[in-house]
Amino acid sequence: MKLFINEKMLSLNTHLPIKKENGQDFLIIESKLISIGKKKWIKDLKGNELAYIEEKLLNIMPTYEIYTNNELECSISKKIAFFKKSYELSNGFKIEGDMIGMNFSIYNDEGTEIATVSRPIISIGYRFEIDITDENNYILILAIIVALITDVLAQEEKKENDN
Repeated sequence: MKLFINEKMLSLNTHLPIKKENGQDFLIIESKLISIGKKKWIKDLKGNELAYIEEKLLNIMPTYEIYTNNELECSISKKIAFFKKSYELSNGFKIEGDMIGMNFSIYNDEGTEIATVSRPIISIGYRFEIDITDENNYILILAIIVALITDVLAQEEKKENDN
């Protein structure tokens, strides 16, 4: 399943479409403009919640929790690593690749690649191409990807504001 997320730079979008390969809207990422900690929802086109992502603020390193059906499915914690971004997932999934450039793969607890994410070097705004091969768990995998993108973009924004 190939999906695309496009976000124009400097947009205050609270409803961001996830599109299929044919350009058709598939799902929506909804976020709150003002909140304590980042909060995002993945919803179907009718507005039904499929996943909820919440940043936990009382941790040393950024941590996100992912809920589906009001149950905690996975926690994602940024790990301390020099010269690269590294994350640990509570459900046994692994992330490998270039997190800074946002070109990475996700592997399940058996070591099978279940998704890839790529971001073109040159684009207007942010554009992510997502290829999910485990269609039975695509909502959880997509929520993990949205949390990772949220964290990496927040760090990029912080660096730009510091300069």
